[in-house]
Amino acid sequence: MKDPTEFPLLHLPLLAIKEVLSTLSPLDLVNFSLASLKSKKVAKYFFYHHLSCGYRLWLGIKEELTVGIIGTENIYYFKLISDETKDGLREGDKLFKYSEDPLTDFKKYVEYAIDTFFWPVSSLYFNLGAFIAQNKSIIDWIKLHVEPFSYFSLHSDIISDEYVSYFLNHIEVDSYLDLNTKMSDNFQLILPRSIKAFEILQSDFVTLDQLSNFDCEFIRLCNTKISNQELNQFFKNWMTSKSNINLQNFSIHIENMESLETILNLPHERVDPGTVRTFRRYRRPFHVAGGIVIKRDDGKIATFLLEPYMEFLHLVMLTQ
Repeated sequence: MKDPTEFPLLHLPLLAIKEVLSTLSPLDLVNFSLASLKSKKVAKYFFYHHLSCGYRLWLGIKEELTVGIIGTENIYYFKLISDETKDGLREGDKLFKYSEDPLTDFKKYVEYAIDTFFWPVSSLYFNLGAFIAQNKSIIDWIKLHVEPFSYFSLHSDIISDEYVSYFLNHIEVDSYLDLNTKMSDNFQLILPRSIKAFEILQSDFVTLDQLSNFDCEFIRLCNTKISNQELNQFFKNWMTSKSNINLQNFSIHIENMESLETILNLPHERVDPGTVRTFRRYRRPFHVAGGIVIKRDDGKIATFLLEPYMEFLHLVMLTQ
């Protein structure tokens, strides 16, 4: 980019500068601000005082490091790559940047976006197998530079007990955990109280005792080893207020329809299929026709239904 003293935009009236900057995508806004100290000050001032875009960041820590900028109808992506021939390439809402040290440049870009434009990090995708030797230093960096965020997703094909525990012990998350990591059979998952909802795609390590201690509003388990008899006991414990008092939405995969005979061997009522009731699910209205109802000893009602999820048949419990 030319010397800022020769850059025409910076010589325009303030109103005109505002109009031009308001048309830029967040990727172009960042690039403009990097041109010089003056352009950085201009971009920072106008974004903070005049451009109410509400952008937020999604961090993708994986083999191809990615920063997503969310807040409009589109999601813009800044991708760090090892292919020098694609340096500066634009494909729609994606910008590719060649880097010899992608992890360092990724951190710098995120820190710059946070410090310059006050864009918060709202979500994180972290593949724990991508930078194994640096997992803990990455987690330390997240703790130092990123405010508490609402959603994070941890993935890996390696045994990740140490890294998952380290992450949960050091990072503050407001709401949601998506855990798709390989864990040892005896791993004890201890969730921070701030986590209100979570999904575990490889939940074969989760025991009935662990499940009973998860004090969350939303729980979804896939690939579980919890037996039908244990699941029956879980629901009996809920009915007698012995565990999971705050549970509002529970989903777990079952082998087949015949499993229900054992799982629902407890006091229940069947609702006429012609009766449609409305629940709240994922913060939206959710209509249920019929279903099976159980009641807690304090009068709380829960309804069971079956639904497909991924390749599984899931038993879902919704409370009212």
